[in-house]
Amino acid sequence: MRKNNFDIVRLALASIVVLVHCYDLSIVPQLAFLVHWLNARIAVEGFFAISGFLIFASYDRCKSIWEYTQNRAWRILPGYWLSTLFCLAIAFSMHSFHVGKFLVANLTFANFIQPNIPGVFTNNPGNDAMNGALWTIKIELMFYVAVPFIVWVCRRTNRDVVLWTLFVLSVIFRTVYASQEKLSIQLPGQLSFFMIGAIVYYHLAWFKRHGIWLMAGAAVCYVGHVYTGWFFLRPAAIAGLTMGACHLLPHIEGPTRWGDFSYGTYILHYPIIQLVVAAGFFQMSPWLALVGTVLVVTCAAGLSWFFVEQPSLAHSKSRRLRQAALHQTANYPAAVP
Repeated sequence: MRKNNFDIVRLALASIVVLVHCYDLSIVPQLAFLVHWLNARIAVEGFFAISGFLIFASYDRCKSIWEYTQNRAWRILPGYWLSTLFCLAIAFSMHSFHVGKFLVANLTFANFIQPNIPGVFTNNPGNDAMNGALWTIKIELMFYVAVPFIVWVCRRTNRDVVLWTLFVLSVIFRTVYASQEKLSIQLPGQLSFFMIGAIVYYHLAWFKRHGIWLMAGAAVCYVGHVYTGWFFLRPAAIAGLTMGACHLLPHIEGPTRWGDFSYGTYILHYPIIQLVVAAGFFQMSPWLALVGTVLVVTCAAGLSWFFVEQPSLAHSKSRRLRQAALHQTANYPAAVP
């Protein structure tokens, strides 16, 4: 089976978010070019398209909802908790101990309720949020919950009709609430990107067979979206190009040969950038601060993968193997002489 580029594409998308946030949080004029050439919103939408493909695939591989739930929990929670502990450590180092509301909000994935900790990053020019990137994790979790219900309906009706209907309803929601950005980018508005990923998953052979034409069509949709502003062109464009990069381009490993560093990069970069901004390094030397921030984020993502994420995934896998062995033993007991 031909290898895909999911890991390297996710790492590239996470890197785009890091670079854009370096400017958004520092507001240093020398780095303004980053937001002219890169788009964090598009990168996040690419993440959602990949999630649509991978999570539907993950659910189909699982033998039960409980197994599916465990797999998702072991993948996302350890790193998420690490990012929360990191934010608490920053607050304590700054002698700010009013963290109760922040902690509750983060542990319940309601980061929008309390994004900051009093007394921390209050003078940063961008904002004082501890980890403003985590708003997407809430949407991701809501999608995890929705997938079993969507698959249940798909298996009892016409699968493609269900998926395309959800796509259309998502686009309608995003269009109707376009003037209310904070509402429009929540789960119903992001579902269109998930659905394209899911549709590609269920029609992967067809997608690969017609990939060149589909990529060309996605590129045309993107150009049309840029010039018209019509949102309905955007999901097909972003998700289509992302899926094409994952499945149609030559296989690229790069640093992902040693691990999947995209999640750690994404969940840890924001507080790291805030720390560098608070220390005044971006004001003193924007370019040096940018390079230093990227290096620190890279190291943090590596530590997260090797010491938190990978061990938790290994534990989850070994646990599933033990359960499978016990199940097999129960069904096929040893013969009694």
